[in-house]
Amino acid sequence: MTTDLLGTVDRAAGTVTLERRLRAPVERVWAALTDPARLGDWLAPVESGAPGPGGRFVLRMNGDETATCTVVAWDPPHVLRLTWDYTGEPASEVALTLVGDGEGTLLRLEHARLAVDVVQYGAGWHVHLDNLDVHLAGGDVRAEGCCGDAFLAAWESLAPRYAATDHGAPSPTA
Repeated sequence: MTTDLLGTVDRAAGTVTLERRLRAPVERVWAALTDPARLGDWLAPVESGAPGPGGRFVLRMNGDETATCTVVAWDPPHVLRLTWDYTGEPASEVALTLVGDGEGTLLRLEHARLAVDVVQYGAGWHVHLDNLDVHLAGGDVRAEGCCGDAFLAAWESLAPRYAATDHGAPSPTA
């Protein structure tokens, strides 16, 4: 499933922001964000460690590339903030906020301090959050980090749309 609900990117600020209404209670969403086995179902396989207060874990994102995450804020089941140290990139920060919304959850993701093109992260997080929604509904998305064929096809279709959300970016004809 691919949603048409786009987030936004801001190249000047180095940020990506997405919001999703998920059809699961806050506690189930929190478990999907913090249980190492479940992270592998929608985001990427956990190679070592585990999320938790002050915890550190490594996600296998793409071949030789990993994201080493260190928990800097842990307030179950509402706030999870991580440093995101992706292979070959300066460290950045991911903040996930969960708010109960009737029988579901409003998830807000902000990835900040990105020193690489934020469009790639906007499209990537979009695909991962689509996978999370399918996972929470009981589907099997077989997450492969950022290297599976389904991920790459969805990412390629979303990247130009995310580039267009950056209102501070110069136009292609400028």
